[in-house]
Amino acid sequence: MELLISLLIFVSVGLLVYQFFMQKLVHEVHLPLEITGKNKRTPLEIILSVPARLMDPLVAKDYAFFKNLKPKLMSAGEPLDVSRLLALKFLLIILLPIIVFIILKPKPEALIFCIFVGYFLPDFWLAQRRKKRRTAILKYLPHVIDLLNICVGAGLDFMVAVNRVIQEFRPCVIVDELKMMAREIQMGSSRRDALKNIAKRVNSPEVVSFVRTLLQADRMGTPIGDALRMQAEEIRMRRFQRGEEMALKAPIKLLLPLLLFILPVVMIIVAGPVLIQFTRGGMVKF
Repeated sequence: MELLISLLIFVSVGLLVYQFFMQKLVHEVHLPLEITGKNKRTPLEIILSVPARLMDPLVAKDYAFFKNLKPKLMSAGEPLDVSRLLALKFLLIILLPIIVFIILKPKPEALIFCIFVGYFLPDFWLAQRRKKRRTAILKYLPHVIDLLNICVGAGLDFMVAVNRVIQEFRPCVIVDELKMMAREIQMGSSRRDALKNIAKRVNSPEVVSFVRTLLQADRMGTPIGDALRMQAEEIRMRRFQRGEEMALKAPIKLLLPLLLFILPVVMIIVAGPVLIQFTRGGMVKF
């Protein structure tokens, strides 16, 4: 009963605090549309706005640790900036032990463990977002390249073909990156710099190879259509090889659940009646 009451109190306080920050910081929801393509922040960004301001002077010193965080955030789609990520870590380090103490009242060692979990939990969340984003890019990148190849082969300019793909293709991560590239070019950046920015943001070997192929074709004067066709075939081959690799690893990954969960149940079903009959002193009849 005390656990339920504590949980209800915590949830109620959390909702009140969330509502307070939402009303107080609603005027801060605008971001530069020309650069990011986003017109408002997520609720998590709004909640972290106030503690992130405390982190801004620290991030402004440009330490190596913060420089290493920026590429990771960019490859994850920039769900947060460096200041808000540090603010999230700081809040979790404080709030997670408090929550665990109110609900479970554990030993001090468990609270220290909660501090470590609160610090590394945003890193785990960021790694999962990066993995999910890369998987989505690899899923649609060959199709986008094929459509670009068709448009370029039909006589369209490369940027006209990119705009055509943005209009016709389904919404996905790689299309969002192409939209951002088109905005950067409209704002005055060169096509070469815009392509390099895609490679920096995504930070995927397949996208880096795709951008490098386009840059080489542009520098050497070779037809872009041929380069796109070869790149699409190469990415499909890599994806096929990755699928074969995952299929070969599947039996090894299934071995541990088989030994821990399936084999003991089978042994209980098969050997259980025999063991019960043996303990009773009787003979086993087949």
